[in-house]
Amino acid sequence: MRATAIAFLTGFFILVGAGPSPAETLGEVLKGRGVDTAGLDRSRLARRITSFASLDDAEVFAIAYYPDIGSGRLGDSLYVDLLQKRGGRWISSEIQRDDANGVIFGGAVLEALRSGNFLYIRTHVNPSADYTLALTADLQYYAGVYGWPLAVFPDGLLIFQNSEVHFAPTHYTEISVFDPRPKRSWLIYPRKPYQPPRTEHVAKVRAAYKKRAEQWFREHNHHGDPERFDNYRRGDIATNPAARAVAYRIAFDNTDTWDYSEKLKFQRFGGLGRDLRDMTAGTPPTDANFAMLAGWLGLFARNNLRNEFLNLFNSTPAVQQMLGHVLEAPEGQQETWEKHFTVLDPRWEKPEVWETLRKVLAAPPETTEVIVILRNIDREENVECREMLASEHEKRFGGLPLEEVLTPASLKEIFGN
Repeated sequence: MRATAIAFLTGFFILVGAGPSPAETLGEVLKGRGVDTAGLDRSRLARRITSFASLDDAEVFAIAYYPDIGSGRLGDSLYVDLLQKRGGRWISSEIQRDDANGVIFGGAVLEALRSGNFLYIRTHVNPSADYTLALTADLQYYAGVYGWPLAVFPDGLLIFQNSEVHFAPTHYTEISVFDPRPKRSWLIYPRKPYQPPRTEHVAKVRAAYKKRAEQWFREHNHHGDPERFDNYRRGDIATNPAARAVAYRIAFDNTDTWDYSEKLKFQRFGGLGRDLRDMTAGTPPTDANFAMLAGWLGLFARNNLRNEFLNLFNSTPAVQQMLGHVLEAPEGQQETWEKHFTVLDPRWEKPEVWETLRKVLAAPPETTEVIVILRNIDREENVECREMLASEHEKRFGGLPLEEVLTPASLKEIFGN
């Protein structure tokens, strides 16, 4: 039975989420995948296993797993078996955790992938961290990186996302490369000097931080470094191994730069704002629209948000007054919600009133979407980085898939050579 998560407890890993059914044996797992087990040691085939992942490509089948020792713990031995399909030969290995000598791995096996002469095994540490092992062709421990694979190049180069501290005030994407030949890794993103989208965002975060008292940073155990702002990668990473290039999408979190009213619009009144956006602008409201607004106003009143809501309309006193009358009026006096509103004030029929509601409650974009393109990533000193807003990508490349942004012609346009 494969576990979906693990937790780190006092020096050992423990299975989380395993069901009550008994674990399968390695033989049963392989049979279920149609793998020829001839030549694989029978004692291994009979062993019950847990927390495993496998790889099946044209040349090899590989599986990494832990023995199920019946206690819920994963133990300190990671087993790997690999079938060379062309010759029908099995290679097996047992990797013993030895932190003192640098043989480190996490818990449950999440993924196995192969590149060049190396097999990469991804193991889980916590929701924000994984540890990836690099094994040689004969399945011996070779190296490890504290992160999870994003892509591999045919020659063994691994592009991985760095693991993070789970309970941290901010979470930010760092991407590195591991080259198994010199057994070195280096950071490729973020890259200094920063590109304009990142520089501008850091300036906004810095300005927001300057408005906060030192006590706020102490109370929130916050580092106060605007360069470590919240951001996260979206979707898969695109690659062009020939150009040693990758591209992906990053979302810069804007919410940490918002003022109080902007946060209110998003956090407490965002549902109403979204419903108002769904209305067709410039058309008279329907009874369904009135019912929707009544439902939200009732919710705000029940949650003691009346004054906070009305204060958002200080710049539009007429609409603020109209909303106040609705909040104060008893319900059920009219046969429809439209009449309930329009009896209180006939101006509720006007599309411009609803447009005012929409504009006042419009929250700023939650994220700034950025496209990142990197090339020459196989040499630390040669790495080049370009960031562009997603809107610029749309304008310049018509929203092409990122794989097509990595063509030689597009890279030449982006980097200028």
